[in-house]
Amino acid sequence: MSRRPPPPLGLDFVAARRPPSLLGWTLLAFGVLASVGVLHEYQVLDDRRADEARLLARARRSIDARNGGEAVPSAPLKEGEIKPALAAARLLGRDWGGLLTELEGAAADPGVALLELEQDASSGSLRLAGEARNLSEVFAFLTRLEAGGRVRHARLLNYRFRAEDGAGSVVFQLAARWEAGP
Repeated sequence: MSRRPPPPLGLDFVAARRPPSLLGWTLLAFGVLASVGVLHEYQVLDDRRADEARLLARARRSIDARNGGEAVPSAPLKEGEIKPALAAARLLGRDWGGLLTELEGAAADPGVALLELEQDASSGSLRLAGEARNLSEVFAFLTRLEAGGRVRHARLLNYRFRAEDGAGSVVFQLAARWEAGP
């Protein structure tokens, strides 16, 4: 008996590539044409924008030349428009820094901590929430607050005692009015 070698194994782990189909070539051609169309449209719109920017610059230069370089005066404000604008300017021009400095100075006692500040500049109302070691420190804070000059009619709205870790504290809320200056 003659020994023959076994036939070689034909293992092909990578399948043969299929050639691209007509549908694939059609989609590729459509994509290329669409991107060329979008690029052309972008260039047209960019040229139009540049032309309009040049026209706008030329129009501004001609207006400036006619006015002698001065800005075009706006129409005068009516009385109904002036009053709300001045009221808003007064509210924005209030001495916020002075108020906060005065609140910080009144709360300089290490036994008092301010936790919350809520204010309404239009009505001049002020609400404060804080915490103190005891009730006498709350009243001392209230006295120091009114002595500053900007805060008036300060009154204690409510308070409650809170005991945490064996050390008691007083949580309080107060309301007051404040003016722009002393």
